[in-house]
Amino acid sequence: MLNLWATSQRVLIAFGIGMVGGVVIGAVMGLSARIDRLLQAWLLAGLTVPRIVLFVVAYLLLGLNDQAAVGALIITIVPTIVVQLREGTRALDPKLLEMARAFRRPRSEVWLRVVLPQLMPYIVGTARASLSLAWKMVVLAELLGRTNGVGYMISFYFQMFNMKGVLAYGVTMMVVLGVIDLAFLGTWQRRVFRWRHPSAGQE
Repeated sequence: MLNLWATSQRVLIAFGIGMVGGVVIGAVMGLSARIDRLLQAWLLAGLTVPRIVLFVVAYLLLGLNDQAAVGALIITIVPTIVVQLREGTRALDPKLLEMARAFRRPRSEVWLRVVLPQLMPYIVGTARASLSLAWKMVVLAELLGRTNGVGYMISFYFQMFNMKGVLAYGVTMMVVLGVIDLAFLGTWQRRVFRWRHPSAGQE
């Protein structure tokens, strides 16, 4: 349980920071052509660099610690989030934005009432993809440079040629990710999109 908890902590911290940063950067790139051109090369580099290189470089620069592992995980998932949110922002309905400006609504209200609801399908979709990606990549991070966690235990049982141990931790990770997806992301999705379901009087 301690190893599973260590892995879950690393994934959730990286996922939370990566989602916030990726959503903000993606939305800004989608709205500003200048910033998009400025960050395009960095985004391409983040998408193409081998992920194992990110972990190796992070460990070499920061040492074999959790900060390096979490930092590399964040850099791993952020480009995927940025791409999705950038395209989602570009698909915003300009008529709604023009209407909000015509009524002289505050910028904060425009973001909250107009922009964010249109981006929510992209946020929910990329959240699922990014969480699963971070969950898989943390095994590599722990295998390379940590002394606890699911990845470390899988490496340990592999060296012992213990197939049952490897499968036990692998299946447990799948179950935990499924529970997180259903209990948290699934609930969040139902609440965000509850307006899509017709009321009983309209059926």
